[in-house]
Amino acid sequence: MYAGLILWILLVTSVQEAASQDYDYEDEMYADPPPLNCSTTERIKGGQVTYSQGGLEGSLLTFHCGAGRYPFPVAARLCGADGEWSFMRSANGRQVFRATCKDVLCPAQLQLDHGDLRPRDQWSRVGATQSFSCQDGFTLLGSAQRNCTLSGEWTGTPPACVNHADDCSDPGIPPGAQRSGGRFDTGEKVTYRCQAGLDLLGSAERVCLENREWSGSTPRCQGPNTFDSPGAVAEAMAGSLAGVMDVISPDSKRKDESMSYGRTIRVAEGSRMNVYILLDTSGSIRKQDFESSRAATIALISKLDSYEVQLKFHVLSFASEARDIVDITDVDRSGSIDDVLHSLEQFKYDSHGRKTGTNLHAALHRVSMVMSFLKRDSARNHFNETQNIIIIETDGYSNTGNKPQIALNQIRNLLGYRDTSYDHTDETMLDVYVFGIGEQVNRAQLNSLASKKRGEEHVFVLEGFQILGEVFNAIISDKSVTMCGVAQEQEEQEEEEEENTAFTRPWHVSVQTASKTAPCVGSIVSPNWVLTAAHCFAKASSDDVSQQVHIRHGEGTAVSDQVLVHPQYNVRALERRNVPEFYDYDVALVRVNKSIPISWKARPICLPCTVPADRAMKRVNSTCQQHRKELLPRGETAAFFIHKNSQRKHTHIHTEGQRPSCVEKARQTLKGPTNVTLDEYVPARFLCSGGSSRYQDAVTCKGDSGGSLFLQKRKRYFQVGVVSWGTTNVCSLPDRDVKTSPDARDFHIDLFEIMPWLKKHLGKDVQFLPDVH
Repeated sequence: MYAGLILWILLVTSVQEAASQDYDYEDEMYADPPPLNCSTTERIKGGQVTYSQGGLEGSLLTFHCGAGRYPFPVAARLCGADGEWSFMRSANGRQVFRATCKDVLCPAQLQLDHGDLRPRDQWSRVGATQSFSCQDGFTLLGSAQRNCTLSGEWTGTPPACVNHADDCSDPGIPPGAQRSGGRFDTGEKVTYRCQAGLDLLGSAERVCLENREWSGSTPRCQGPNTFDSPGAVAEAMAGSLAGVMDVISPDSKRKDESMSYGRTIRVAEGSRMNVYILLDTSGSIRKQDFESSRAATIALISKLDSYEVQLKFHVLSFASEARDIVDITDVDRSGSIDDVLHSLEQFKYDSHGRKTGTNLHAALHRVSMVMSFLKRDSARNHFNETQNIIIIETDGYSNTGNKPQIALNQIRNLLGYRDTSYDHTDETMLDVYVFGIGEQVNRAQLNSLASKKRGEEHVFVLEGFQILGEVFNAIISDKSVTMCGVAQEQEEQEEEEEENTAFTRPWHVSVQTASKTAPCVGSIVSPNWVLTAAHCFAKASSDDVSQQVHIRHGEGTAVSDQVLVHPQYNVRALERRNVPEFYDYDVALVRVNKSIPISWKARPICLPCTVPADRAMKRVNSTCQQHRKELLPRGETAAFFIHKNSQRKHTHIHTEGQRPSCVEKARQTLKGPTNVTLDEYVPARFLCSGGSSRYQDAVTCKGDSGGSLFLQKRKRYFQVGVVSWGTTNVCSLPDRDVKTSPDARDFHIDLFEIMPWLKKHLGKDVQFLPDVH
């Protein structure tokens, strides 16, 4: 008993002594644990591994494979605070424990209606070739042979076998896709689906419209390890933006502002743009990626600001929530480029703290709220006249909040757009561009947000944020351009209201000479030049054309400074062979002594094979031949001419296989015996127009000579011919109906055939494509 008591006393004493000692609890209990490093011995089968910061937290492990191969299932891994590299998962979400290098494959062409393809594989290796041919009676459009490249894309363009029997041309089938629906008549639709492992970008369904174009944007199938090249993205986006940025750049402004085309179109009143830029700053965005994204955005804003469009910017970052970087409702700051760039540069990468989700709905909802605010004072904010551009930059997909499509529908409703059209082409005041960055993007979701407009692309997938900077630096050309081919749509009663007709044909002018009783007409092709017919002035280029010419246009009158007749024009050239009149090269240019003031009533029409036309067609770096294919895509192309100085009349241009039967109607004008062949009499420099078995077209009359044969494309107007002569002067017939003679045909000088001459004389005023010599 005593022994136990003594033991107890000793124990208590020991505890008390220990308690009395002065320990440094702070050092022992709160010392930071040593950092946990990630392993630096990772491997990838068939490749190499690099580390940005060794195995430290935040270090990036990058897998590298040789040319024609890619790392699977991921290209990089991030070192976490727990000393572990981020998990590797395949496309179906299953965890993968070992990386490997796989061969790049191109999705092969799976379907070619009315044709044959070889070989018939689903996938092709780099360097492989696929060849295409068509059945008898069909013509191959696109490439006859395509090669699989290192990027997993094919050279050339997708093939299609056509016979022009339907209303719309064959819309084609991209590699890796299958198409259903075989008729291409008005109202018919085709649908596309991509093979397993590929995502469809563009329109999955397209409809043949009354104007013989296909609704929506061209579809394409893209694999998880395939990305858009910077050059292709820059060209596609520049082409799309060109239509709304079509003004003169500061570098090309003339010193005399009264002569400046940029000033005369009154950009300050007619061209306004609100640009909304949505930057992803969610948890998956590394700091260096954010810096690259910010630098790319600064480059884009600086480029856009170099043009005379009234720009305002709204820039926001989004994670779980949306935060304004630049508020467009702050009138003083959103329109000042210096303030916009300063706000971007000062924005903190970690501003969202721990709220690191990806909430695209919140970002688009914020844009909707801002637009709603601007609409409340619509007149002051020019809401109804302002183009709205939304640019989304993200590395993933929305995983927080409501569906982003809900907010996007609110935006469309604010702008007065309803979901009743086949595509978004008529949404002239809204364009939504989506840039997916990296391998983790949800292509299907991003595609659903992007605009679907005919002939345009609005969704792109890039390999990294540094590529985004390359794209934005390249999208806007610094060349000067003019806003050609713009006109109001045809009014039902325009012939009864002479005052309003200039608005629907602002390039159209009357050409009057002292020696000619019946006036001719022409078209404005630049503020200083009018294009018309040579026979309005002379019988041959050697004749004296020094007489003064009066030009009447929508803003008044002008007087000629010089008349240039094509040097090979000679009405009497076939006279000795019993052909009294021959109108080859029947074209002339009139330079006015004072520039025509450009307005909605007087404005140039677009000339093909020029940079302004390239931008109006929303193309970039095209060739003259590509312009011809774009403007005259089929044997029968709808076109217009101006009749009796006021009325826009419908006709059809007959080319390719349709041309011979049209030209045959000219034989009736060869009255006497002659050895002149029809090909000599109507050479390739003439376009033939008029009725066919399907149409009873309008034809020209005397007084319409020198006018423009033109057509509409993407809401702009392009001149392809100069009205020269016709087989029948229908206006001399008793009932004077321009549609009464089914055998009447018109012939027009084909502008594509005289491009070198046009460039020689117009080259200082209009920028031509490089391949025009």
